Amino acid sequence: MSLHLPARRVAASAAARATTSSTSTTPSLHLRYLLPRTQRRNAGWFGWGRGGESASTNSPLAKELTRREREQMLAKQNMDRTQGTSIFDEEIKDSERTRRAEQEKQAEAGGGGGLGGGIGSATRVKEHVERAENPDPRWRVRFLKKKLMQMARTDPTRPLPREQRIRLSEKQHTSASPPLPTSTKKLVHLSHQIVGRTVDEAITQMRYSKKKMAREVKWQLEDARDRAIAAHGMGLGAPAAATATQDNGKPRKIQTKDGRWIEVRDPTTLYVDESWVTKGPWRGQRIQYHARSRMSMEWRPSASISLVLKEEKTRIRKHDEKVEAQAKKAPWVHLPNRPVTAQRQYYSW
Repeated sequence: MSLHLPARRVAASAAARATTSSTSTTPSLHLRYLLPRTQRRNAGWFGWGRGGESASTNSPLAKELTRREREQMLAKQNMDRTQGTSIFDEEIKDSERTRRAEQEKQAEAGGGGGLGGGIGSATRVKEHVERAENPDPRWRVRFLKKKLMQMARTDPTRPLPREQRIRLSEKQHTSASPPLPTSTKKLVHLSHQIVGRTVDEAITQMRYSKKKMAREVKWQLEDARDRAIAAHGMGLGAPAAATATQDNGKPRKIQTKDGRWIEVRDPTTLYVDESWVTKGPWRGQRIQYHARSRMSMEWRPSASISLVLKEEKTRIRKHDEKVEAQAKKAPWVHLPNRPVTAQRQYYSW
């Protein structure tokens, strides 16, 4: 038979026995779980309301755990010092920390105290500028060594070649346009129209041209002019002293290579010395229909134009060289007096 005993009565009787008898022993295990329990929660800040921690930390088990953790920490530090990648790891790390602190101080001194104060920002520190201007110092050293060896081999008293002397005294700028949606047959006419003219005249020609690609050529002329001024310092105007000493300040009349006579007032004026057209990649294709139910593929071409800008001093030099070469030539004789050669005493037929 089973005993039907309410759990509440058993719990109440156990609690009454525990409170009434002061010398009574602890309840048994199966009754201990039936006793009522009250939950207690402590909420505090900065260590308030934690009265049980002192008892837990003062226990021998907690002391043993803290002692073991301290011993493990010391053993790990000793192992890292002796069994690392190198015994000088600590010194290397200290030097790296010092270097980083110096870089931060230099960045702050250079005006980069905000978010952009890192190395990647535009700083004027000597190391940062040198790293940007000279990204491969070893190559630069090899190049300078090679040039010094070449200078040592050559005779220093010998004058420079003509090409090098021209490049030292004259400037030029080359510019190429991106692929334009046209063909070389159409673009070459615009190229012939601007070559040999000054940049301002060429821009004026393209401004009033009816061709569709004249607008693109005009934009390329303006871009090449701006880049030549910014990158090479071309077209900035000659100083007043140089203009006054040259032909007493009067404009020069020269003849171009196509036979036109022009008047040059400023030797630094930009002009289009060369202009050519090249083919670009195909832009696509489409079907072209023919008679008798036939068809073919029509490819859509692209072309680009290239420009070479120079200053008028180059054209003046070429004109002077041409005049000097003509003056050195001997006078032309209609019937020169020279011996007759390749004559035979017999007929050739």
